[in-house]
Amino acid sequence: MKEHEVSPEVINELIQFLSPNIDRNLRQQALDYVIGLSASDHFDVIFQANDFLLGRSLCRLICEGHIDDTDVLPAIINATATEIVCAKYVTDNTELVQRCIEYCRDCNDQYSLNAAKLLTNLSLHFPDNLYDALIKDWDDFISDTIRRLNDSTSCEAADYLGYVLVNFTSIANVRCLLCEKYVRQILPLVDWNKRPRRCLIATDILRNMCFEISKLQNFFFLVLLLNT
Repeated sequence: MKEHEVSPEVINELIQFLSPNIDRNLRQQALDYVIGLSASDHFDVIFQANDFLLGRSLCRLICEGHIDDTDVLPAIINATATEIVCAKYVTDNTELVQRCIEYCRDCNDQYSLNAAKLLTNLSLHFPDNLYDALIKDWDDFISDTIRRLNDSTSCEAADYLGYVLVNFTSIANVRCLLCEKYVRQILPLVDWNKRPRRCLIATDILRNMCFEISKLQNFFFLVLLLNT
């Protein structure tokens, strides 16, 4: 076994303490260990080992509301950041995705930021799948996200929803919709002095919109108007 590698036996024992039926304090200790473990370079391997035994346990805890005061989402964020197999598993977990969408849509103070980070990962790997799921539960996602990005009082979660929208611009239908309805709302975000991060988000969105040249006549007109 390599140095710092966690044995399958340890993982199997750990998962026993992630059961909703286990004592809350014991489950909390197990969750704290998992969250610490998720920062390791090989956590994606642990997450998907034995047919996603650990991944399945973590997703179930979130879906069934047994996470107490601990946000388990960072562990899943780390597992899905670069590993497409883990991202596919989580994307296919409809209930978990719906829960994250709900946290973001309703601006849940405790979980919305990490839920938005997870949706960012999933939309990077599987934009079409996530877009279909998101629109089903949050049909005003695009307009709400652009509105939040323009709101200087909105929280950091809005930035990550902006990254989700950037990832969605890989979808032709989304680009066309943005060109037809949202250019005027996106342009004010292109101001580096006010909100640099959101300026970069808007720039990425506008850049990808340029793939729809036939839809952008009004866009070029507005740019000229803005600079006069």
